[in-house]
Amino acid sequence: MTDRERMAMRTMIVTFLLLLAATTMLFAQVQQEEITKRFTPAPERALQVNVRGDGAEISLAAARQGREGRARYRFTPENFEGTLDWDPEENRLTAILEVRNMKFEDEEEQASDLDLLVPRSVPLDLDVDLKGGVLELDGAGLDFENLSIAMWGGELSADFPEPSARVVKLVEVDVKMGDTGISGLGNLAFDRLDVNGFAGEMRLDFTGSLKRRRVARIDLEFGSITVIVPRGAGVEARISKWGFLSEVKVPSGWGRDGKYAYSPAAEDGVELELDIRGGVGEIIIIER
Repeated sequence: MTDRERMAMRTMIVTFLLLLAATTMLFAQVQQEEITKRFTPAPERALQVNVRGDGAEISLAAARQGREGRARYRFTPENFEGTLDWDPEENRLTAILEVRNMKFEDEEEQASDLDLLVPRSVPLDLDVDLKGGVLELDGAGLDFENLSIAMWGGELSADFPEPSARVVKLVEVDVKMGDTGISGLGNLAFDRLDVNGFAGEMRLDFTGSLKRRRVARIDLEFGSITVIVPRGAGVEARISKWGFLSEVKVPSGWGRDGKYAYSPAAEDGVELELDIRGGVGEIIIIER
C-alpha cells in the first residue's frame, strides 16, 4: 500500500468515526430534551425560587459572577415533563417537575435533572416541595432570607461553607423517608432550625465561624441521628427517646440531668439549644 493509499484509508476511517460520533450524539439528543430559562432578579427584593412536583435530581448553587441566573432542566420526554417560569413582576422562578411514566427500560431513561444557578448576594427565598428525588445545595455565596425544604422520599445534601450575612428566622427541613446531611450550620445565621423525618438517617453539623444563639429541633421516628457540635461551645441538649429502643451517646465530660445533657462550656452560657427526639435507632452527639 502506497503512502497515498494509506492516507486515503486513514481519512476514510476518521470520517467514519466522526459520522458515528455525530449519529450517537443525534440519537442522544432525540432521547433527551432540555429547557433553559435565564433570569435577572431585582436586587432590592428577595428572589423567590419555588420547586414543585414529583421530583428530580436537583443541584442549586451560586453563579460565578454577574446578576443573571439560570435554570436548566434536562429530561427524557417519554417519562418526565417539566416547566420553568420566570415572573419578573413577582421576582419569582417556578419549576414544576412531573413524572409521566414510571416504566423505565434502563437508567438512561430516568434522566430528570434540574440545575439552578442563582446570582450572588441577592436575598433568596427558597421553597422546595417534592415527592422524591435528590437535592444538592451548595450555600457558598448564597444569601438566604427564607429556606424551606420538604421531600417525601429521597436524599438531601446541603453545605454552608461561608458565613451568611442575613439572618434567617426559621429554617424548615422535612425529609420523610431518606437521608438528610447538612454541614456548616454554624455558618448559617438562623434563629431556629426544624429538621423532621420518619425513617432514615440524619447528620447535622453545627460547626462554623458565626457566633450567635441558635435553637434546633430534630425529630426522627426510625433511624440514626448524628449531631456534630463545635468543641468548646455552650450546648444544651434535651433528648427524648423510646426507652430501650433508642441508644444515646454524648461526648465524655458532658453533664447529664434526666433528659438533658450539657457541654462543659454551657455553665458560662448556652449558644446552641438542641431538642432531639428519636424513636427506634440511635442518637449520637459528637464534638469537633
